[in-house]
Amino acid sequence: MPGIIRLLSVTLLTLTTAAAAGADTLSTPAAIDTHTGAFMTRVADGDVGAAYRSLRPYLGVPAEPYDASAEEARTYFNQVAERVGDTLAVSQARREAIGADFYRVTWLQKFDTAAIAWTFTFYQPLEGYKLVGVSYSTELSDLYRPVARAD
Repeated sequence: MPGIIRLLSVTLLTLTTAAAAGADTLSTPAAIDTHTGAFMTRVADGDVGAAYRSLRPYLGVPAEPYDASAEEARTYFNQVAERVGDTLAVSQARREAIGADFYRVTWLQKFDTAAIAWTFTFYQPLEGYKLVGVSYSTELSDLYRPVARAD
């Protein structure tokens, strides 16, 4: 599917006190997993706009760039669906943390001939995690890990 799905990464990791001040927070990594899983379910159902709206209350960055990236993603994934079909499934691929300060979770959106990795980054300045980044990409190289040989 080369050429059909392009790399797009929207990094919102511009931590600003003003934007972060009014955000709701998610209290634990488990809550983040639940909310990002629900996001992915909406994406799989073809409602990218609703998916982005579901995480908007937890923004720790300015809303304008997030809303613009949501609209761009909605348009892009409508085109993807027209070219490669509907999402077959989603699966959680990786969870990572920097202490209790940052938490990142990556999900795969699976199609018949390819997959797209969605990565969500959350930051916890004091108590409660805030969304500071959403990206999606067809570049999956960083997700691979060695597998022990079964002889």
